[in-house]
Amino acid sequence: MTEQIPLDRPEDALVRLGKHPDLIPYGGGNFGMPLSMLEPDGPLVTPTARFFLRSNGPLPIVNPETWRLEVGGLVERPLSLTLADLRAMPRRGYDAVLECAGNGRTGFDPLPAGTPWRYDAAGNAAWSGVPLAAVLDRAGVGAEAVDIVTQGGDMPGMQRGLPLAIARQPDTLLVLEMNGAPLTVGHGGPVRLLVPGWAGIASTKWLVGLTVLDRALDGFWNTDNYVHWSVEGDPLRPVAEMPVRSVISTPDDGAIVAAGPMRLAGYAWSGFGAIRTVEVSGNDGATWKTVPFRGGGRRAWVRWETTWQAAPGETTLMVRATDERGLRQPRRAVWNRKGYQQNGIQTVRVRTEG
Repeated sequence: MTEQIPLDRPEDALVRLGKHPDLIPYGGGNFGMPLSMLEPDGPLVTPTARFFLRSNGPLPIVNPETWRLEVGGLVERPLSLTLADLRAMPRRGYDAVLECAGNGRTGFDPLPAGTPWRYDAAGNAAWSGVPLAAVLDRAGVGAEAVDIVTQGGDMPGMQRGLPLAIARQPDTLLVLEMNGAPLTVGHGGPVRLLVPGWAGIASTKWLVGLTVLDRALDGFWNTDNYVHWSVEGDPLRPVAEMPVRSVISTPDDGAIVAAGPMRLAGYAWSGFGAIRTVEVSGNDGATWKTVPFRGGGRRAWVRWETTWQAAPGETTLMVRATDERGLRQPRRAVWNRKGYQQNGIQTVRVRTEG
């Protein structure tokens, strides 16, 4: 049996995983990163120790020496690749956001079932690995291929189907490194999948198998969980790309501030492409001001910042982003039974004294 990280004591699990003690425990292998942990003048890349953790099951400890990636199904040449085999292949790297489909779930009313993430289940990292397409080419994918089924090493039922066209995109990676270091166990080491722009469930952790199918996978993680269900209980569509989103990291919600100029800052990103504009409002959305941002790229988040003149009294601060496709955050996201992809405009209420 594969060794697992004990999760009965969250504080001990964080130490074992090399994570920051201020991450918020949500039960099991789920830990959120409060927005206040994003340093105002820090790097755009989220330090691994602060990066949120999401797991639908146990956290297995996979031995890199015995790890194998089995590639089969509709292929000409079944493969059994070692870590050394992958390391010998050409690499690709970039910065990208990874976000749980339920990030911001608490913004829905009524609150759907599921982990009650606030705005703490997203991070931006530097990823490096081997394009999945290169492995598929080595195996020789059949002409009738439709889905690539990824098998996680955490539990036998952790299978997710990925459309072949997405699997073949150059940025879909078998990740070996995160932020310049070997992938840690908490983040799916020694090897995980990364499908940038898509909800985190697509980026299978502790990857041990790839199976090529001539049909769409109809398993639990594709047709039941991580599917948008309507109010009436009808399945609408699977969770795929994450919508445009922005957050305020400074100041905190409920903060008491002094009158006068103060820093207002945060982040914005979209699973559909680069951020085009970021706007803030200091009057509950009555008027908006475009603010500058830095960093980014089509896969990564940007950091925005401006100065706000705080006047005595209570104020509702808001931020919204628009991406290169012209997609803009709504005031409120459409409610769904599982609480996925809640990208409604965040509000931060502050009280000014003096």
